[in-house]
Parts: sequence; C-alpha cells; structure tokens
Amino acid sequence: MAQLQIVYLLRPGTQEQWRRLYQEIAESRREEFEASCRRIGITQVQVRLVQMLHSDLMLMTLHTQEPQQTLQELATAERPLERWLRAQLQGL
Repeated sequence: MAQLQIVYLLRPGTQEQWRRLYQEIAESRREEFEASCRRIGITQVQVRLVQMLHSDLMLMTLHTQEPQQTLQELATAERPLERWLRAQLQGL
C-alpha cells in the first residue's frame, strides 16, 4: 500500500472554513465520500491541520495502491461529490 501526501498552505484566516468543510464531509457527506474513495482506490484518509508561526498547513495522507491513478481520478472525476469538493477546495 502506498501513501499519497498532499500539503496545502492555507490562506490566512481560512482555518475555520477548512474545519467546517472537513466536518461536513465527515458527517453529512460521509457515506458519499467513502463511496467516492472506494471508487478511486483510496482505502484510508488522514487529515491534519498544523499551525505554524506565520501560516497554517493542511496535511492529507491518502492510502492507495496506485497513487498516480488516484491523483488523476481526483483531478478529473465528474461525479456530483467530486465536483462539489473541487469547487469547495478552489474557493478556499
């Protein structure tokens, strides 16, 4: 099993918005998110927000067999959840 590490440098003042997005995915969109992960080969997701002196980072670890294929799917999938999630990420 391979790990795909994604690191986002959060814009100042957006940490609470990121927390709310994560909470929405973990609660009201959980089943849909888990099904999406299965479709694109992700077996486990870990997300951490790290506060640094002058900025915040979001560290995301995705466990998958095929990291390149997973990245391609994340970038191009057109199912409703993926489109919604991409729009949320672009807005933040």
